[in-house]
Amino acid sequence: MSERVKGAILFVYNQRKRGAARVAAEGKRWCRARGIAARTTPRRTIELDDISLVVAIGGDGTLLRVASAIYPREIPVFGINVGGALGFLSAGGPDDIVPLLEEYAAGNFRLEPRLRLSVRAGEAEFSALNDIVLTGPGSYRFTQLEASVGGERVLSFSGDGLIVSTPTGSTAYALACGGPLLYPAAETFLLMPLAPHDLKIRPVILPADATVEVRALYATNVFVDGDRMFSLRPGESVRIGRAPACTTLVRFPREPGFFERVGRCFGWPL
Repeated sequence: MSERVKGAILFVYNQRKRGAARVAAEGKRWCRARGIAARTTPRRTIELDDISLVVAIGGDGTLLRVASAIYPREIPVFGINVGGALGFLSAGGPDDIVPLLEEYAAGNFRLEPRLRLSVRAGEAEFSALNDIVLTGPGSYRFTQLEASVGGERVLSFSGDGLIVSTPTGSTAYALACGGPLLYPAAETFLLMPLAPHDLKIRPVILPADATVEVRALYATNVFVDGDRMFSLRPGESVRIGRAPACTTLVRFPREPGFFERVGRCFGWPL
């Protein structure tokens, strides 16, 4: 069995999630008993030398940050949900760690590339698996933004801001704001205005090879997968488009399909 696994397995756990370290240790013991190299590490200290698989143990936030740490290397990753989090992206819960490792070692899985977005501002560049959010500063959150594609203005509005979402992120913040579901394999991304001060403004779906330039007319904060990265002053802009590399998720036959997962997590009527 160990001959099927090339390289070590890295178990990255969220120290703030009760039981996460225990699940990581259980996975490591299973690997060692079968002659598979394995390491465990807290979420913020990730070394990827000789790693062929990463298991992110926590919630969806843990998986997002592990995927960011892996990027731009396309090392396969799957999530184990612990601590009562939603776990929409996860492959299973704490009791599934050994069965999923057995499936992986037996070759009973498929790899699912997920589109990522990059945001560029000057020399700085950041990448997101879920979304890039531009929003006004402070509790009032007001800003004014213009979005253009290929020199053509697509959106111009005042409001709380703008979500630029991948298909993966369409089930996150964008969905909570009334956005559409994008199928994970869709070669698209979404512009989702946040509380626009004009009822005629609607979401826009763009092809994956498009590049959108977003110009701030008021002060604006830029968040990447939920983490604030930088701010824009009035007149400054960013360019957002498809990132050069993907995040590769490991999917198993025992997992529910996309729409069944949406139904379980969000009450989607099936």
